[in-house]
Amino acid sequence: MFFSRKAELKKLNTFLSGGSTAALVYGRRRVGKTSLVTEVSKSFCGKTISYLCTTESYEVNLEDLVLEYCLVFGDTNRTFSTFPEFFRFLASLNEETLIILDEYNNLKDSYGGSQADSMMQKIIDNLAGSKVKVILLGSEVTVMKELLDRGNPLFDRFDTVIHLEPFDYYDSSLFFPSATPRWKADAYAVFGGLPAVLKHVDTSRSLPDNIKELFLESEGRARTLVERTIMQEFRKLGPVYSLLTQLGNGKKTYGELRDRLDPRNTGNLSKLLNKLIENETVVCIHPVNRPDARKNTFYTINDNLLRFYFTYVHPNRSRIQQFGADAVWEIAIQPSFETYLSYRFEETARSYFSRMIRKGFIKGVLDAGTYWYDNRKTHKNGEFDCVLAYSDGYEIFEVKHLAFPLDRVLADEEAKKILEIEGINVNRIGFVSLEGFSFSDSDYNLITGENLYSVTLE
Repeated sequence: MFFSRKAELKKLNTFLSGGSTAALVYGRRRVGKTSLVTEVSKSFCGKTISYLCTTESYEVNLEDLVLEYCLVFGDTNRTFSTFPEFFRFLASLNEETLIILDEYNNLKDSYGGSQADSMMQKIIDNLAGSKVKVILLGSEVTVMKELLDRGNPLFDRFDTVIHLEPFDYYDSSLFFPSATPRWKADAYAVFGGLPAVLKHVDTSRSLPDNIKELFLESEGRARTLVERTIMQEFRKLGPVYSLLTQLGNGKKTYGELRDRLDPRNTGNLSKLLNKLIENETVVCIHPVNRPDARKNTFYTINDNLLRFYFTYVHPNRSRIQQFGADAVWEIAIQPSFETYLSYRFEETARSYFSRMIRKGFIKGVLDAGTYWYDNRKTHKNGEFDCVLAYSDGYEIFEVKHLAFPLDRVLADEEAKKILEIEGINVNRIGFVSLEGFSFSDSDYNLITGENLYSVTLE
């Protein structure tokens, strides 16, 4: 079953129906690139050849691609000595043809990197005006982004470029249409936005049972995806596991990471962080009111699937093997699980406002995120969960992952704390409460769990 991706489908359909020759689709592993292109190819009026590139030799890749051609066209005994020769032959057929080269980064590995790009550049240029279209797909984000650089042979060769990202909290919820807002929010907090994992989450079972099966069993789908697929990209980068385990469910400054990691592994910390930011594993965040303050620059894992894995699974591998899933849930996960979920719900709330802004339901917002404050009266500092910055001040939201509706007394107490802080021009105060509210008041902007999953946001 195919969900969402309406904008991406529209772009690719426009590409297929127009006069362009080449498109690029890239994104991290198991994000749904192949499914997206397979879905759009269903509407293509010609023949489609889809080939998964391997890290085997140039010759093997060419031979296997030609075999796919033979199967699709019903042709036999065709051989070609080079990729350009094969593509020239396809163009000579004068037949609407779509070539999908999946995991193009593997072909680069098997053919000397830039050589593959130079070869593909010549192929695309020679196909101009023909009835052959090419879509390149790739999972090594850093490698695929390089194809767009001015110095790369393929620069300016793609009329359509799609950077496919994991589903956000809302699109992830489409896998669980009948679930409650709490179930949807908590499932996203644990399993993130990769379709390859979400399709295995069973809403007829409890969230702990899904965690035990998908994360704590030795062959659990979520666990094996992280360990055998996603993390394979990082095998040459250095102490990635140590760094991501330190980040876990929180966010840390560069200094905190440096102090917590083994001194023997921190010499290239800056380089490692930059690599992880480039491949979208880690994100660097700043409060909206201190975008350039180094001491308020934080690093955090950019995906809930990896975040849960490095918070609970990787540090407890020996326990999982020795004691089993039930025991590890009880001793290592359950005691702090509510805290984990509440932190992740703050992120969901921020994603909700981003979606509202993109949809045009909220206007005039200059920035959205967190806000770092120093309360001079109480000599305390801290951070507001979610803030919308306007030209004349801020709208501040407190985010509550409570098991019950937020009441007026607690709301007033939170509002009082906000208003006591000096130096903030507060336009309005609001609350995001997963279980809603036991009161109504036009003085506050009240957002419920039901609001987060409104059909108007689709």
